[in-house]
Order: sequence, then C-alpha cells, then structure tokens
Amino acid sequence: MKLIDSHAHLTSDDFNEDRSFLIKDLSNFAVNSVIMPACDLENSYETVKLAEKYDNLYAQVGFHPENIESFDDSSIEKLEDLAKNPKVVAIGEIGLDYYWQDDNKDEQKEIFIKQLDLAKKLKLPVVIHSRDSIDDCLEILKDYSDLKVQIHCFSYSYIHLMECMKRGYYISIGGVVTYKNADNEKNAAINVDLDKLMLETDCPYLSPEPYRGMRNDPRKIVEVAREIANLRGMKLSKLAKRTSKNAMEFFNIK
Repeated sequence: MKLIDSHAHLTSDDFNEDRSFLIKDLSNFAVNSVIMPACDLENSYETVKLAEKYDNLYAQVGFHPENIESFDDSSIEKLEDLAKNPKVVAIGEIGLDYYWQDDNKDEQKEIFIKQLDLAKKLKLPVVIHSRDSIDDCLEILKDYSDLKVQIHCFSYSYIHLMECMKRGYYISIGGVVTYKNADNEKNAAINVDLDKLMLETDCPYLSPEPYRGMRNDPRKIVEVAREIANLRGMKLSKLAKRTSKNAMEFFNIK
C-alpha cells in the first residue's frame, strides 16, 4: 500500500528539530510522496529547495491569501521563474480567506486572479484555499475552466460539492474528517467521485484522531485514509491506490 499526502507544510518551523528524520521515515508508514504548498515568495523558495533535496517531495509556489502583504510588482515574475523548476507541480496554495481578514477582499481577489493567470500561462494545476470564501472562489474560477483545480481542505456543503464535481475539480480531504462533528467533511468523503478524491494532512495543523491536539505530519495520513475507507465501505488498500493515482495524475508526477 502506498499513500500520497497532497498538502503538507514541511517547511514549517514546527519541523526544524526532526525534519530530515521525518522525511526519511515516511516509507515506514507507506507514504510514497508528499506535495508541499507555499505561502509567499520566501516560502516558495524554501519549498522548492526542500523538494530538490528529496526525490519523494514536490513543491508548489504561490501566495496564500493571508500572506499577500509581501506581494509586489515583481512577485509574479519571480514565481514564474521558480515554477520552471522540475520539482514544482502546481501554483498554490492560492485563493481567498475571509476568516481572519475580510476588509481587503478586493486585494485578495486581484492577487488570486494574477496567480490563476500565471498557472494558465504555465499550464500548471492550482491548489485553492477558500476559508469562508468558497462562493467567491468558485465565481472567480468560472473564468478558468481549462485549469486543473484542487479544492484543498474541503469543508463545504453538498451543494458546493456537486458544483465542484460538475466542474471536474479535485477534492482534498484531511484529518478533520476523523472528528465526530465533521458532517460536511464526512458527507464529502462519501459522495465525492472516487477519481477526484485526494488525501492530505495540512500538517503541522489539523491532526486526525487519535492524535488531535498534537503536531501533525505526513505519517498520519493513514488515519485520514482509514476513516474515508470506512465511510465509503471499501478496503483501505483500494482507497490508497486510487487516491494516490489521482494525486499523481493531478500533479503530473511520473
């Protein structure tokens, strides 16, 4: 059995003490590959550098909506140069976030669109952050029907899920699906088309049960897979194989 963690912040300071050990230990937990999102330009450089060091790590580059204060006129050009690295597999994580700050919506949208345009130019998939902003994200994405889209950390209604399915988007589900009151995540795990499902940890955040409250890492992805397999009434090995295939196809990993 092989698993792929499609969203893990391994450049986080939370891993400074044991990052190398953790990465080398992944194979002992059936984790074949890890895709690492970026949050801003500096973090994009860090993510690419780490991906270059290990065969089983891959990078995204981009500005998270919470980190757009450092975005300037040269940022897109620098992201484009970085994105030409063969270990870069997507533009992400990008999108909108109205949970922490909603008085800069226009600026968030402008930078989101610029990064979508870059992904379109480079023919790269996009990984979408959409906290408290899924409707605006979907509205903007209407103009990018030719892009491959992953909705990261999906937590929305059945209606939103059906709209994403209609558009052919990939749905990524993380450790929250193991929580008792995670109705939206559980419903999504059951109803998403199997060929559009991916797994993630979003580590070091959102540890699955029975590790809730502890630091998360990609070795815990099996708990996400086990919960979704149980919800769908299928074998863990079959779910692992299908979701890994989906991630490889989406990120164009050979």
